[in-house]
Amino acid sequence: MKTILFLVLSVSLSFLFLSCASSSFESMDTLKDQLKIKEFPEQKDYPEADALVLSDIHDIAMRVESKNAINVVAVGNVYFRTEQTNRIVVKLFKNIDKYADERIYLWPSEELLSLHARTIKPDGTIIELRDEDFHTIKGAGPDAAFYPDFKEIRFTYPGIEKNCIVEYEYKINVKDPFVRDKWEIQSRLPKLQSIYRLQVPVYFLKPGDDGKDHGWKFKAFNCSLKSPVVENNVDVSSTYSLNTVRLTWEQKDIPAFEPDPVMEADENYVKNVKFIPAEWESWSEVSKYYYGHYFKPQLVITDEITNKAKELTRDCRSEIEKIESLYKYVQCVPYVDLSLGLGGYKPHTPNEVLKQNSGDCKDKAILLLGLLKSINIEAKPVLVLTSDKGLIHTSFPNWTFNHMIVKVTSHEKADYWMDPTSKYCKFGSLPYGCQNINVLVLNDDKTSQIELTPVSTFIDNSEAVFVKLDLTNPDSAYFDIGIKFKGTFDIIYKNELAEKTHDEIIKICKSLISDKYLNAEILHYSINNLDSANADLKLNFRFRVPNIIEKQAELNLLNGDVFSQQREWQWLSRESRHYDIKFNFPYSISKVIEIILPENKYAVKSLPSNMISTEQGINFSRDINFNGNNRIVENEIISIANSKIGVQFYKGVKDFFDKVKRYQNERIILTSK
Repeated sequence: MKTILFLVLSVSLSFLFLSCASSSFESMDTLKDQLKIKEFPEQKDYPEADALVLSDIHDIAMRVESKNAINVVAVGNVYFRTEQTNRIVVKLFKNIDKYADERIYLWPSEELLSLHARTIKPDGTIIELRDEDFHTIKGAGPDAAFYPDFKEIRFTYPGIEKNCIVEYEYKINVKDPFVRDKWEIQSRLPKLQSIYRLQVPVYFLKPGDDGKDHGWKFKAFNCSLKSPVVENNVDVSSTYSLNTVRLTWEQKDIPAFEPDPVMEADENYVKNVKFIPAEWESWSEVSKYYYGHYFKPQLVITDEITNKAKELTRDCRSEIEKIESLYKYVQCVPYVDLSLGLGGYKPHTPNEVLKQNSGDCKDKAILLLGLLKSINIEAKPVLVLTSDKGLIHTSFPNWTFNHMIVKVTSHEKADYWMDPTSKYCKFGSLPYGCQNINVLVLNDDKTSQIELTPVSTFIDNSEAVFVKLDLTNPDSAYFDIGIKFKGTFDIIYKNELAEKTHDEIIKICKSLISDKYLNAEILHYSINNLDSANADLKLNFRFRVPNIIEKQAELNLLNGDVFSQQREWQWLSRESRHYDIKFNFPYSISKVIEIILPENKYAVKSLPSNMISTEQGINFSRDINFNGNNRIVENEIISIANSKIGVQFYKGVKDFFDKVKRYQNERIILTSK
């Protein structure tokens, strides 16, 4: 970790504001001069790439202004306005339709000042977008669940073709530039250059008049970072003349990030640099910023909240029953993206959420906290970065959250982690994106600490599949299916099946069946416990296919397993990989298959082999028997106990699954009587 005492500007990637020159772009010849090339590269130079980022430039400028100026932020006793300009230039080679649509995300504290985009065709023709070609959508984007004021600007490049260049520039004003800053050096496309320029007044070269260090710390992740090029006295355009310093970091010829399937979030591996205020020495400074300014002032417990808590717990006989009752109530409050001014950082008050009977994750968390605290149960808000977005670096306190949950501690000091946003998550458990991760628990005194959330096991997350195959009809085979879902599978399929039409449910049933039964006809289905968060989901359905016995000479071949998982194992086709294997969660799937043969028609010549095998916490077993009464019964279990497996074990894992596939493809051999 490095500290730059003068680097006080928080350029937030979250507060990314890009500027373009009024409506003019820098010429391509100027860009070639910057890159020190005569011509831009061709497809042959990057044969595997769909496109090439020619330039990715981020310019951040902080200027001293008067106290009464618009959109200024006080640092010590000096006022600043911060603007950021981004310019992205990309040359398209192939699969160009993937890159026709562009999205720009604006965090709640960012104000768009200008935006321009254009297409440059190979013959030099330029097509610029008009103002009406840009469409702003509020409450959209990757982190809209936590920040409902998050904005997404969408546009489509016109007239794209192979070897054309697409480009956009935008400028934003950052109203709260002291929270997050991130330079994303690497992406899934190769880059010729990525530049990050930071212009700050010399005020930040030393502690301010208030005696505080107003500098910045930064840390490079997954890459090394050279010292910046420093230029002095680059701007005297401020209202108050104050010499400035410009710092420039530059990276050249950055390879594309090529993820493996079934791995952790890209964020954990791509090259990037994060910046934070120098005063953020610990996570308590982060919580002081958020809990003190945005959350605690809203945590007002009114008589209405207290009365509601008493009403909901009136018949409860223990503290745990009270906690569960309040959790279930808030769990049923509809999830809706709502904001309250200040960019979605600030939740509504518990009373407001109670009255409007809806809210986002922060709103539902604060309502649950208010209800619990009103009857003297200890509860704390918890800031989360879900596992699909990355991980919290415990030694580098920064603002990197996209979700909020609640931690409750009983009088017996038992901890209960709850996500009231998850409609179907059972009391005492968490969705898999919140499991086994570091989170920030906020205390009433504005301090905080990093804690590790609980993790479920392969026993907790299970599918129990029961198959009855009736072959007594000479024309068709009839399958009766019963599936019981537990844990994460229960949550996934309840969300999948909720509020679906008859035809949509039929489609879901068919999607569960192996590809070899594409002509399956679903005859009927039933669903139990769909609307209950307490009971496990049960799905039953019956389908018919033409006779599935395959005749080869004197032999009859049969495979009654209609739930082959081999579609899910296609990621194992690669001979090697670069990153650790990461399953979303540990799980187990058990299958009991009962096959009823027609009487006096077939004799069992041979059965598939029984098998028990294990590799790096992955276990498979199969036992198949013929009971001599026209019934064949197969029991199969596969479990994944370790959700993360080191890349060095990939070959063993691949060989294991290849072996399982071979066993699963074995067929029952029957002879005619």
